[in-house]
Order: sequence, then C-alpha cells, then structure tokens
Amino acid sequence: MKNFYVIEGEHTNPNEIETILKDTKKKHGPFKEQEANQIAKALIQKNIDDFYHRAWVIKN
Repeated sequence: MKNFYVIEGEHTNPNEIETILKDTKKKHGPFKEQEANQIAKALIQKNIDDFYHRAWVIKN
C-alpha cells in the first residue's frame, strides 16, 4: 500500500524533524515503503554537503 511520504528540507536542528523550516519543506509521495526509503536515501546523498538538509520517511 502506498502510504509513505518523503519530507525534505532545511532544519535548524538536523536531528529533529520538527525543526524543519516551513519555506524549505517539500513533501513527495505517496510511495510504498521501500520506494520511499530509496528516494530519501537519494535525496540525502544528493545534499550530503549541506549539514542542515535532511530527508525523512513518514507513514501517513
């Protein structure tokens, strides 16, 4: 079932999803869990040099 989303953006604290800056937030999906994990991994690798950018997989 496609009920997983990938949330990406800049954070004030990259270890906390709640600190995402609303103007940088992007939501992708819905996806199956494996596909969402692959997309999140690709986004993390793409933005590896930006410490404050993170991608998260969430279940809706």
